[in-house]
Formats: sequence, structure tokens, C-alpha cells
Amino acid sequence: MKICYVNPTNNIRRPIAELAEILVKEGHNIGVLFPVSKECPTKNWVANERVNQSAVLKIPIVSWYFSSLRYSFPNPILLFKGVRKVVNNYDKIHVWEYYYPLSVITLLYAFFTNQRKKVILTTDGFVGYSYKPKKPRWLVPVFKLYTILFARLLFKIPPVITTYGKSMIPYARRTGVPMNKLQVISTGIHLDRFQNISEEKVHKLREEFAINDEKVILFVGMLTERKGVNKVINVSKRLLEEGIKIKTLIVGDAHGKNIYRKLVPEKYKQNILFTGGRKEIPEFMKLADVLLLPSEGEGLPGVVMEAMASGLPVVATKEGCTPDLIEDGKSGFLVDGRHYYPALREIISDHNRRLQMQQKGKDKIKDFSWKNVAKKYTQLYETTMGSIVMRGK
Repeated sequence: MKICYVNPTNNIRRPIAELAEILVKEGHNIGVLFPVSKECPTKNWVANERVNQSAVLKIPIVSWYFSSLRYSFPNPILLFKGVRKVVNNYDKIHVWEYYYPLSVITLLYAFFTNQRKKVILTTDGFVGYSYKPKKPRWLVPVFKLYTILFARLLFKIPPVITTYGKSMIPYARRTGVPMNKLQVISTGIHLDRFQNISEEKVHKLREEFAINDEKVILFVGMLTERKGVNKVINVSKRLLEEGIKIKTLIVGDAHGKNIYRKLVPEKYKQNILFTGGRKEIPEFMKLADVLLLPSEGEGLPGVVMEAMASGLPVVATKEGCTPDLIEDGKSGFLVDGRHYYPALREIISDHNRRLQMQQKGKDKIKDFSWKNVAKKYTQLYETTMGSIVMRGK
């Protein structure tokens, strides 16, 4: 099969990179269409590196990046040429999201050229419904208006729409997604990458961050308001103020200046550490005692999947498709956005509880192995193509 993934942002999404890599190895012809801008930070984005180092065909569209919006606007002429090339030359076009310029133009081009049967649309959430950002205030009403006036028309174009978890179905219904088109197919994870970890590399991280007998709280993600970085800092300060020996490692890059450093009091700067963007995520997972993800908006968070594969208990907001992964009280805690502290303290202070959660997480995440999940995507492509399936062509 010839399959092209339409990645809407400069940062290639982990599921696209890993699925593309798997299908290339199986002999399929895979491409990835994505915007590219020198101004957008992708230096430590592992998914971009994986695609660059693989046999996947890269189809970049030169774009203008606006850091204040964290948004890329593709050059219109190059965008049209790229979309036309992709839709006309690939058997399946798998589009991620319904509100980015790259995604919207691809869907519309397929519709107006009578090639919509080639298209599959995937979304990890519905802005204004499953995710309601607090700032800027106009964002939620604007997205709801966009959904009502335009997105509902886009939802009619592809024959199949997928989302990552059952938790997203009620929101899909509210946004007007035709239920007869909707399928739930999760993303996957390479379990072995998080279970065969070099102790030497973990030891080097311990030395780098001067970790002795402290419990380690780990956050991994972009340093944005949506990810709840301020909450990570606040709950860490509370634990430290009570005399609990912890170190919090905040792993990730900011879009531009890191505004969160100033939230850390001088006396705690050796305990609440910003590592910047790092590639040694499996080693950080092995080093830590608990993953904290106080996010205000998620699809099926890959970092939670990675933690579970690593045997790392998770404290996360009950948000998006996170409940499809975490069984509250078993493999971690799902909280309502305010009670991170008691959940963290319980995991940190109760060794046996932590061990039980480690095993529960490892058992649950086996269902999300790419070995199982990739078959579902391949089957989806084959069934939507009809009777003619061309492998390696």
C-alpha cells in the first residue's frame, strides 16, 4: 500500500512516526506531509529524528511559525502543491486533526476532486468540548463556533474517523461526528524500549542531578500552561515545605523563554530542576518514583503509556483518554485537577503500594503494544481500500 500521513504541526506526532516506521519495514510505501519552519524548536523531538532516520518519504511544506500562537501557517502555494501531490499519488491519506491548515486543505482537496474515499481522519480530542483551555478566553467559543459552522461539514468528508479511546465518544457525539463513521483505535508503544534500560545510563542521570536518597517526581512534556507545569512546581513546593525529601525533574522544552523558572523559590532550585529537552526518556522513567501529568487537555498521552511500560506509577488529571489507560487506584491515580498532593504523597510514602501499581501498569499496557495496535491500522487501511491491496507498491 501507498500511505501518506498528514501531520499538522512541525513536531511530528509520536504515533505517526512509529506507525510509519513499522509499515515501512513491512514493505509499504509511506510518506509524511508536514509543515516545517526554522523558527519552530524540533531539536530534541524524538519523533522527528525517527522519521528523518527512516526510509519514510518526507514531504515538508515551508511554513511561517508564530511562537505566540505555537502555530504554523504553510505557504499557500506550496501547501496546495504538496496536498495535490499526496492525494493524487497515494492509496490512503491518513489525516491527523481537523482544525490545522494542512489537515483542512487536504480534506477539502480530496472532497472537491472526488477522492474522499482515500481519506481517514484521526483526532485525539475536541477543542472546546473534551479540552477547554482557559487562556485566551476567546479560544473555547471560537472553536465551538468553528465546530458548528465548519468542522461538522469536514466530518462528513472521510468515510472513517478514528479517535484514541472510548472516553472520547461522548465528546465526538456532541461535536457532530457521525457515529456510524467513528472507530476507536488507540496509539501503540514499543514496550521493549522502556523495559530493557541500561543501569549505567540511569546512574549517570543520578550523578548529573545529584540524586541520593530523594524520591523523584518526573514530568515530561512541553512547558506550556495546558500541560500544567505550574501545578508540578506548586505541589513540589508543598511537599518540600513539609520536609519530604524529593527532587522534581521537569523534562521538556518551552516555546521561547521558559517562564516557569521564576516560579521556583531560590531555596528549592536544587530540588525542582528543569532539564530542558532530553532524549533519554526511558532512563528518566527508570530513575523516577512517580510520573506527574497535571494536564488540562490530553488525547491518549504517550508519556503515560511510556511510564506504564517502565513500571512507573502515574498521577494524572482525569482528562481526555487518560482513563482508558489508568485504572484509578490500581496503576496510578486519576484526580480532578486539584488533589495531586495526596495522591503523590501516598505513592512516595508507601513502597508496597508503589510496587503494586508498577505491576498493574505493566500488565495493562501490554494491550497497547504496537505489535497489536499496528495490525488494527493495517486492517483499517485494507478494508477501506476494498478488494485491491497493493503491498510494497
